[in-house]
Amino acid sequence: MREVSANSHSRSALFGAVLYGPFVRGEVLGSQDLRFADYVVTMTRPGAPRMPNGIECASRMRARERVAIGGGRLVVGRTVVSPGPEWDPVPLVSMPRRALPAGPEPLLRVIASEASGAMSLGDCALAGYVAGIVLMHGHRERAARLAHETAARANPLTATLIRHAALGEVPEPVHGLLAGGQPGELLSAFGAAGHAWLRGLISAGYPMDAGGFRGRAAGCAP
Repeated sequence: MREVSANSHSRSALFGAVLYGPFVRGEVLGSQDLRFADYVVTMTRPGAPRMPNGIECASRMRARERVAIGGGRLVVGRTVVSPGPEWDPVPLVSMPRRALPAGPEPLLRVIASEASGAMSLGDCALAGYVAGIVLMHGHRERAARLAHETAARANPLTATLIRHAALGEVPEPVHGLLAGGQPGELLSAFGAAGHAWLRGLISAGYPMDAGGFRGRAAGCAP
């Protein structure tokens, strides 16, 4: 077996429970995602946007690769990945203006119900909304309820990321928006999905200047 150290990994208690819990086998969902029961681990390349459910590592994986996790290590094929420095997925929030009241909850019907696959734009908008009501308003019980309702209908990746969102844990590009008030990093890193995350945050009360947002999210409404 080849042993490597990750560049970083998420500090989240959700991720830690899987990484340091009992050793379990999983399956490869795609080029980045590994499923272990009801939780999805995302492997990001060094320098790519980090994820609250993720580990940053240069190791590659292939479809049908044998994968397992537990005891503080991730096994991908014949490579054993040890965690690196911790990265905090909860952003520092420093908005240009006070948050607005949260709008209506996004409809759960927008959520993709496929057994596997990427998040839909509606999923991303819902994740942004859930994270927003926690980070801007402290509505943790409401966010937890939405995450619970979502998990029963969403694909594993969506369910995982909305559970993280309910704890205020978000992908790295969202940090730049909430800490500096600029959407550029989020939109350039995630494209249409970034627009949807932004729409969800605005629905939750993020005080985005309408002029700065005009035309950016066309076609991305949930």
